[in-house]
Amino acid sequence: MSTSLSLGAQRRRFRAAVPAAVAFLAVYAVLLAPILSRATREAASGLGLMMAGTTTTLALAVRARSSTGRRRMAWCWLTAASTVAVLGNVWGTIVGNDPVTEPSAVVDLSISVALALSIIGLLSFPTARRRGRDLVLLALDGIVGGTAVVIIATVLVYDELLGSVDSSFGQPLVSNVLIPFLDVALVTVGLFLVLRSRGEGRPALALVALGFLLYAVADLTYAVRVSQGTFAWGDVPDLGWIAGYLIIGVAAWYPARPDFEEVEGSRAVADARDTILVFGAVGVAVVVQTAFSSGGGMQRAQVVLWLVLGLAAGLRQVLLTLDNTQLRRGLELRVEEQTADLRRMARRTETLLTSVGDGIYGVDPAGRITWVNPSGARALGHPLDELVGQRAHDLFHAPGVDGTAFPYEGCYIAEAISSRTVTSAEEDVYVRADGDTFPVEITASPLVDDETVTGAVVVFRDVTQRREVDRMKNEFLSVVSHELRTPLTSIRGSLGLLAGGQLGELTPRATSMARIALESSERLTRLINDILDLERIESGTRPMELAPAEARTVVEAAAAEMDAMARGADVRLEVGDAAGEVLVDADRIVQTLTNLLNNAIKFSPAGGRVVLDAVLQPNGKAVLFRVRDEGRGIPEDQIATIFDRFHQVDSSDARQKGGTGLGLAISRGIVERHGGRIWAESQPGEGTTVQFTLPVAHRARPAGATAAARPAPDLISPPTTPSTDQSVTTPPTTTPVTTPAPTPSQEER
Repeated sequence: MSTSLSLGAQRRRFRAAVPAAVAFLAVYAVLLAPILSRATREAASGLGLMMAGTTTTLALAVRARSSTGRRRMAWCWLTAASTVAVLGNVWGTIVGNDPVTEPSAVVDLSISVALALSIIGLLSFPTARRRGRDLVLLALDGIVGGTAVVIIATVLVYDELLGSVDSSFGQPLVSNVLIPFLDVALVTVGLFLVLRSRGEGRPALALVALGFLLYAVADLTYAVRVSQGTFAWGDVPDLGWIAGYLIIGVAAWYPARPDFEEVEGSRAVADARDTILVFGAVGVAVVVQTAFSSGGGMQRAQVVLWLVLGLAAGLRQVLLTLDNTQLRRGLELRVEEQTADLRRMARRTETLLTSVGDGIYGVDPAGRITWVNPSGARALGHPLDELVGQRAHDLFHAPGVDGTAFPYEGCYIAEAISSRTVTSAEEDVYVRADGDTFPVEITASPLVDDETVTGAVVVFRDVTQRREVDRMKNEFLSVVSHELRTPLTSIRGSLGLLAGGQLGELTPRATSMARIALESSERLTRLINDILDLERIESGTRPMELAPAEARTVVEAAAAEMDAMARGADVRLEVGDAAGEVLVDADRIVQTLTNLLNNAIKFSPAGGRVVLDAVLQPNGKAVLFRVRDEGRGIPEDQIATIFDRFHQVDSSDARQKGGTGLGLAISRGIVERHGGRIWAESQPGEGTTVQFTLPVAHRARPAGATAAARPAPDLISPPTTPSTDQSVTTPPTTTPVTTPAPTPSQEER
């Protein structure tokens, strides 16, 4: 409760207070038993009342101090009420007046004031805000519950009390009428408070109301017994006062956050709970009226009360019925609107799937087709209804070139379902209903519903036309290779003779023009050769002659070829450590390294340094080759695209630096056909490191030796951040920006 205590500490304290209160009541149930003497019971009753009242007053004071806002004020009122009641009991104990023969006006007045302060305190508790019909229902619940309580009191108490006001005992009106009236009002307000409270504060208020109920029952029992002349201190009914005090004290220790607010809880649960509570009180009133009514002077008043109760209860049910009817209609309208929205969404989705030109089909966890769009059915040559229910892999996935079917376990559909693998842009061959085959590019994704794979969806596109375009492109490249390079060689030779003065002396201006033309023809020749090399590498028509080669031999060969260029550019070319033996086409790897060195040298400042080395990976499966420069670096937003064809980071000085923009693309093709991977790390202004991996010589020959192949995962996957073996070779002053995709050499920068 205290703001200095956590909610857990408050719960522990409450769990300790409840058994302590129960134990105290058990002890006093024994002390007030008739087997003990009257003097012992009287002393025990007075002491128990004082102890329970004092303990409760302290608990209420602590709760008031730790509360805030209106709740603090409410607990202060209850603290004041408990204090006044305890002081009145102390006064009665000191004076020693007999409540039957010599009632104390001070005690009666203090009890009346305490009851009035308690009513004010209960009414001061903040509750959840309500408006409109809810407020009317709350008021009717209070009327029904309060009327039931009053009926019970009139039957059990007021008939007896009103008859004794002028009896021989001469009881004053305060003790016989006012205090019982305040007790009934207190119980009614307590019931009303429980009805209107919500949220985490309700249990504490329910305990407070229960405590006042027990206290009021004890008060009313006391009044009746006094009026009958049978009251004596130390009887078991005195436990009602003690129990009432203790329960209120326990309520003060109920855990609560200091800043909690009353909020509306579940409407259905709240309505059911309130209905049970209200009509439970009505049921008790009916039982009391039937069993204990004597037909005395209160009969007419009781009839009026029953009439009020019946009208309030009837009106309450009418309002609840109207409220439930409106709620049901609102829910029905909402369901209709949501159903219409779902139908519109379903139609829109169906329209989208129908309109898509690519084929789309879905399968269940067993690989059976559950749906297919019209474009897919047309491409496969099957009716829509005929495809549903059949296994896609068995029906239209073409067999291998030798006629054997591919295993389902290796199919992209099985991978999507079993391991949630997303396959993108993979090529396959499908079989139509008439037996013809056609190439397709597919994308397969798992269907995941609440973390459970319910199947897969596959999108396929007929790439027959694309294959035809590729064929035409290859034919064009063949023409370029045989028809364009021959005259270009003649042109280049003639321009060389002219520029060299072999065909006669030229004027300075003509010599300059001849040299420019010669340089342009040489650049065009290099471009044609690079294009042809790249196409041959990617198509797999250029065979790889793989053989074991020492990494140092390859590195030194590339450095020797580029040494003259480095000297001419005033760049220091250094060969670092080179360890390991790789299974490669040595000429192609030297070509790759010279491309990377060429870019590094061209984009290094005068006096700069370029380092070439090779490191055996810790797993012993690959060798990492690296080319590091101290040039201007590559911007982070372009590092992922530098290995694309014709990509140049800064094309403004491309003519001055030279290069076709294909060197890095060729390098990537060569490395990937060896089963490796190439990428770059760079920081603008601090240089660039281009690195690639190659398999060691003891590994099996990669599939890419004679045809394009996917790189082996254990060799080609560069880390998103440099791994341990890579970081040691990165210049200490460089914070590398790494991309998992291949990165271009500086030629494209």
